[in-house]
Amino acid sequence: MRFLLLLLASLIASPLNAQTMATGKLTIGGEVFAAAEILDARAMPDINGKAGIMLTLSPTAAKRLAAITGALAGRPMLVALDGETLLAEMIRAPIRDGVIEIPGRYTLPEAEVLAKRISGKPPLPDDLAE
Repeated sequence: MRFLLLLLASLIASPLNAQTMATGKLTIGGEVFAAAEILDARAMPDINGKAGIMLTLSPTAAKRLAAITGALAGRPMLVALDGETLLAEMIRAPIRDGVIEIPGRYTLPEAEVLAKRISGKPPLPDDLAE
């Protein structure tokens, strides 16, 4: 929680361009993933009033994720941003679709800030016509 408060305070103190922002160091299963490898990161509200984050990786990064999660079958996989654990999930099978869902434990504004911090950009539009 302290991490989120500091992150929110830093964003308020020094507003960044609305289209891009500084990204944090994202690690998945101990490997660093660059912002360019994240196609989309978005806050996802849930029915309990909390919000999670859905990450969609590029095809190349999705192949890396499948290899990482294949090697971790039966063990936990950590997803961290700047060393702060966002997810510690037991891997039952390789994740081949390149999508990671971080469960809802944030407020919607916190999840939106984290998603932008992960990808460095706003989420893709829901409708490509937008």
